[in-house]
Amino acid sequence: KDDITAAVKDKTGRTLEIDGDISLSVFPWLGMDIGPTRLGNAAGFDAPHMASMEAVEVRVKLIPLLKKALEVDTVRLSGLRLNLAKNAQGVTNWDDLVEAADKEDEAKEEKADDDGAGLHDIGIGGIEITDAQLVWDDRAAGSRYEINDLSLTTGMIKPGEAFDLDLGFRLATSEPVIDGRFTLDGEVLVAEGVQGVNIEDARIGVDATGEGLPGGKLQLKLGSDVALDLAAGTLSLPNLKLDTYNLAMTGMVSGTNVNGEDPQFTGNLNVAGFSPRELIKALGQPVPETADSSALNKADANLDWDASTKHFNAGKVLLHLDDTTVNGSLGVRSFDTQAVVFKLAVDSINVDRYMPPPPPEGEQP
Repeated sequence: KDDITAAVKDKTGRTLEIDGDISLSVFPWLGMDIGPTRLGNAAGFDAPHMASMEAVEVRVKLIPLLKKALEVDTVRLSGLRLNLAKNAQGVTNWDDLVEAADKEDEAKEEKADDDGAGLHDIGIGGIEITDAQLVWDDRAAGSRYEINDLSLTTGMIKPGEAFDLDLGFRLATSEPVIDGRFTLDGEVLVAEGVQGVNIEDARIGVDATGEGLPGGKLQLKLGSDVALDLAAGTLSLPNLKLDTYNLAMTGMVSGTNVNGEDPQFTGNLNVAGFSPRELIKALGQPVPETADSSALNKADANLDWDASTKHFNAGKVLLHLDDTTVNGSLGVRSFDTQAVVFKLAVDSINVDRYMPPPPPEGEQP
């Protein structure tokens, strides 16, 4: 313990505290259990510790290791507390660690003498993270984000093989004020060199409240297969399903140059039949009074679209509102100048249905 804390102090200038004993095992697993551990924060930041944890357990099977194969048992980490911060001058509480790591890497490169021999087979029994908390306090932007009750569980991880992923956490933000529970699960396949990720049957859930949300709350379920190829710069969500604010939507999304400066996206979106009145209520807005109480009771939509960070274009739009059909195109040529364009055809509409009801007899309309 003394050697470890001294090395951390020498390399980073930070204080490392390890409570209790470090437990070691050798056969058949080469393992290590560490109890409560705390890493000091950078000077000038409020939190006394940048990181702390209650316990971590890592075990490697000894015999395969002697044959240059890495077989790791489930890695368990509990009680992680990570405080990330940026001060008003734009300096983060990890800048000094990055500088120290860069110097260490340079020194290793100068001494490097790699004969090419290394591990030829790697397998991890899984990862279990429980009761974790992450805080991002950005004093330069005046915002604070806090993730609590984070849990992460995976199945066995081996290169070229898919593994199950189950992630959940609670997010609280200050700007805008939002508090909610977020979940993600699916079957993940990571490409060689971490150049891509495929998630089969990805499911995202959100149950949040806060003044930063329309209607003060958001319940969302999103599902799709996901294919991200960083080498090719492509993204594909071929079977998108989204349920939120009383809307059931299906469609697909594909993207190119997603890791470049000008990503491009195309897709289709189908909105199943819904009640505009109920949607307006869900968004926290007053429902307009209409002369015909049956107006604004049914609608559906379908559109083909393309978009970038600078524009959005729905080249094909088909919309039904009550007894009216609308088709054509619409879009925003430039988000910066808010250049809105549309070309829409309406087959027929009785506008009187949507006007306010007549005032009581004798009152001025």
